[in-house]
Amino acid sequence: MKAVVLAGGLGTRLYPLTKITPKPMIPLAGKPILEYITEWLRKHGVKDVIIVARYLGDQILAYFKDHPYVRAMLLDSKDTADAIRLLDGILEESFIVTMGDTLCNIVYREIYESHESSNAVATIALKQVENPLPYGIVYLNEQGDIQLFIEKPLSIEVYLLNIAYYRRKSLSAYENLINTGIYVLSQHILEILEKNPGLLDFGRHVFPYLIENEYKVKGYILKHNVYWNDVGRLETYRNVAWDLLDGEIAGFEPGAPKISPGIYMHESSLVKGEVHPPVYIGRNVVIEDDTVIGPYVILEDNVKVEHGSIIRESIIWHNTIIRRGSKIYDTIIMNNVEVAENTRMMASVIGTGNHVRGDISKKNIEPVEVTPPYA
Repeated sequence: MKAVVLAGGLGTRLYPLTKITPKPMIPLAGKPILEYITEWLRKHGVKDVIIVARYLGDQILAYFKDHPYVRAMLLDSKDTADAIRLLDGILEESFIVTMGDTLCNIVYREIYESHESSNAVATIALKQVENPLPYGIVYLNEQGDIQLFIEKPLSIEVYLLNIAYYRRKSLSAYENLINTGIYVLSQHILEILEKNPGLLDFGRHVFPYLIENEYKVKGYILKHNVYWNDVGRLETYRNVAWDLLDGEIAGFEPGAPKISPGIYMHESSLVKGEVHPPVYIGRNVVIEDDTVIGPYVILEDNVKVEHGSIIRESIIWHNTIIRRGSKIYDTIIMNNVEVAENTRMMASVIGTGNHVRGDISKKNIEPVEVTPPYA
């Protein structure tokens, strides 16, 4: 099997995190999101992984340089389907497509074999969710063929369509089935894309076009115990991080050894304070005495937490110092930040390279440009 990971998006819903880092390279407990995806593909029989990058793509190319089974390339694509169009000549048979911001423990061999036996031009992995509005909603017939595909529908559209499909006794009337961004495509899709240059995005253009022109498009419904979530918003980034620490994503492990239930920590780190699981502690982290870390905390490499500080429900990226007596709750802090003594943070996002002091909850924060505390 061969897979293409689409990793070229701007990630605007994740600003400011994606101002300096492409969305698929955002750190997640010791590894970028993209590494979790490629490792899972490899684990389930994919021999060749092609990463298509664009925005800040040099970081992706540098990270996967000389990788044994991953090929990363920069393409000046206009959207998801256009990226696949530009790979014509590289993809010789059916192939998997997945988004570079989605964590899912799907068994890829099963959806691939289901596609190959169906004679469909495309198979879309579907997931039942409570609220389908942020996604592409899908309606199936009794044979599992997709009859209708609507990208990010309005609530009234979902209501009316559910009534219509309920009368037809369609499975889709009973479940909110959404597009997960995981596909298996036949090589014939390349010919269709070549003949129709206006088909730029899979959800908005390609799948509606295929269905309207009576191509066979199959739905593959993920089992209820299969984990799926996209890391496209700050809220879902936190949710995925906590699910990973909780062991809710079967087959996925943070990038450090588990030294006790819910505590993942590299041996190069020094911890003198209290640690309340679940927690991830990266390489060369220093946690001084009289500190409280956790629950639900991720400290990436080279973080220092000084005496008397408390950190809960927060993610702190690389090379950051938390000075004495600071209190940090429900906050994301990016790289090379210095938090001054006795600073209080709550429900905040701090960008790279800032020096922060004060009480953020009272909006008297005073960020200034400083020399990063680490090189």
